[in-house]
Amino acid sequence: MKSKVNSNVKNPITQVIFGKQNVIDTETGIFYRARKRIDTCMSYTRPSLALSLKPIKSAFLDAKWRGVKLRYITEITHNNFEYCKVLSGLVHELRHLDGIKSNFMISEEEYIAPLVQDRREVVASELVYSNMTQIVEHGQQIFDTLWSKSIPAEERLRQIQDGNIPLETKILDNKDEIIKQIIHLFEISPGLSVASNYGGMQLIYNNFFELCKKILERQRRVEGEGIRWIMRIEKESINLVKKFLDLGVEIRHVKNLAPINFAVSNHGLIATVEEMDNGQMVQNLLTSNEFTYIKHFSSMFEQLWKGGLDARHRIRNIEDNVDFAEIEIIQNPVDSIARGWDMAISARKEINILFSSSNALKRQIAMGVLPLLKGASQKHGVKIRMILPTSDHIDKLMEQTKSTVPNIDIRTVSASLETKISILLVDHKQCLIVELRNDKQKSSYDAAGLSTYSISPTIISSYSAVFESFWKQAELFEKMKEIEILEKDFINIAAHELRNPIQPIIGFSELLYSKIENHEQRRLLDEVILNARRLERLAGIMLDVTRIENNSLVLTNETLDLPELISDIVESYNRKLEERDLESERKKFKRLIVIYGGIKSIKITVDRIRITQVICNILDNAISFCKEEQIRVVLKEEFLNGQKLLIISIRDMGPGIDREILSKLFTKFVSKSNIGIGLGLFISKGIIEAHGGKIWAVNNSDRGATFSFSLPIKRTSDK
Repeated sequence: MKSKVNSNVKNPITQVIFGKQNVIDTETGIFYRARKRIDTCMSYTRPSLALSLKPIKSAFLDAKWRGVKLRYITEITHNNFEYCKVLSGLVHELRHLDGIKSNFMISEEEYIAPLVQDRREVVASELVYSNMTQIVEHGQQIFDTLWSKSIPAEERLRQIQDGNIPLETKILDNKDEIIKQIIHLFEISPGLSVASNYGGMQLIYNNFFELCKKILERQRRVEGEGIRWIMRIEKESINLVKKFLDLGVEIRHVKNLAPINFAVSNHGLIATVEEMDNGQMVQNLLTSNEFTYIKHFSSMFEQLWKGGLDARHRIRNIEDNVDFAEIEIIQNPVDSIARGWDMAISARKEINILFSSSNALKRQIAMGVLPLLKGASQKHGVKIRMILPTSDHIDKLMEQTKSTVPNIDIRTVSASLETKISILLVDHKQCLIVELRNDKQKSSYDAAGLSTYSISPTIISSYSAVFESFWKQAELFEKMKEIEILEKDFINIAAHELRNPIQPIIGFSELLYSKIENHEQRRLLDEVILNARRLERLAGIMLDVTRIENNSLVLTNETLDLPELISDIVESYNRKLEERDLESERKKFKRLIVIYGGIKSIKITVDRIRITQVICNILDNAISFCKEEQIRVVLKEEFLNGQKLLIISIRDMGPGIDREILSKLFTKFVSKSNIGIGLGLFISKGIIEAHGGKIWAVNNSDRGATFSFSLPIKRTSDK
């Protein structure tokens, strides 16, 4: 074998050239002997060679000056971007091809292929040379094939400069390509988020530790974001973790990592599921620069990072032999429910259960939890306490539970206090928290989501405090229900007792009024009658509230023409307003306008008195808040979910509804007015809902407010 090629040799030869200087001499020689063309194909690490080594750069320039056509294929990356910009002006045409790893050069008569043994080598130490026609032609065919698949350098350079790199996701199984991709992500990323096992950290330390240093150097210059790392830290990994901590890497310990190692930044993602024992290089690597994958893995990292423990704290605990408990994440509902049952079986003193919903208890009863609790209570004298949110079927569930587990203590809390998690505490030693995913499911396995189990005293103490807080609230809730029942009974009795003396007061006062002619005495009697009627209305309101809350409001329905009824009510109000204004010598009175929206007549089945009560209540409110502006009463028909509805809206031009009370407008005792006690709209809501309709209110976009209610139309005619 010869050390270099004799330029005068005409005989066909193929040989390996050894030595870096001999490689350079052979490569420059092909430039000086070429007469027509030189086609070059090099990996992404080689463009710097053409510019940094003076002999090679001079050979390029000489060949170009002599009219030799120079074509060059490489992979243009962020790392060689600047070199390729200069190289594009050095050759006639530069092109980009993803993943190119071949290194060879062809003239019309010669072929060379540098053998790059180490990716860090600047110049190859070996080179294959041949001037055999078959080899040259074969190499030319390969080059032409690659050339046809490549894209112009200008397009690729523009993509990198504008950040418009084509999106792709692929699996790499070539070692060189895997190494190149890891290097590429480190070089283009201002910061990295890494999740790996111990072997993954060993791999980075053995092969890419210098790249980590560069990222952290950029962070110190406020040009980057640094490196964050999550992993499971055990005794054998402490020394290596300390080296990365000393470098400036932020590290957190996570007990339960998904069986996948990945590094992600804003620019890309690499991931593998291999163990990487002893830091061995991976055999397969997922790589992607697609936003969907980057977002998914970034989100996964952030969730793990939030739940992680600072590495220094974890190392200190290991070195101090501190025995501390950790949280176990249980992703499979089957496993979490089995764990809960095992906890109950192991109980010897106390079981405290907070169910996320009454359905959660119902599902557990179907699985057979009550005999299990009964066994714990009878065999070991375990004290069992249970908290349930109220529901329609809560009484039946409580009766079923107490009949099976006689010694159980159950309390209920308001449904508004649903936690969306179920809590199981056993003997102040174990804690299980089960997330409620879908309460409509019949099976606990389908309804449950993620669960966490812990024997940490701190965590158990925290959730015990939560349970005790709910237990006390449940006690208050029971007392409030008792008070509410007493309150309703009192109001009901008081309203009836008030009505009994009111009727004779009004009757005798009116009889006495007819027999008295003295105007002053009549005026005084008018006041008595007026206030007696106010008491009568107040007693009626109190009775209505009680009936609505007890779901005992009785409707006396009849079929009537509702638009006609509304028109009569409006005309009655108009006459009263006109009379009032004439008495006060006003020239202009407020007028109510009815807009029918094309509706002439609708026969509808309702309680005439109750619907009149609702309309009058809303009109009274509108009139009291409006001054001189008109009030519009609008009727229209709508179809909703296959149901034909009549919508009645009353729009005023007053100050509108105070935002502070808008969300609770139809509840009891809500009012910003000094007139009334805030029960009219509550009663109106009860009346409309008893008819199967809905009532609502909104502030207008300009001025005032609009109160609307809907009624289902069961029979219609003459539209």
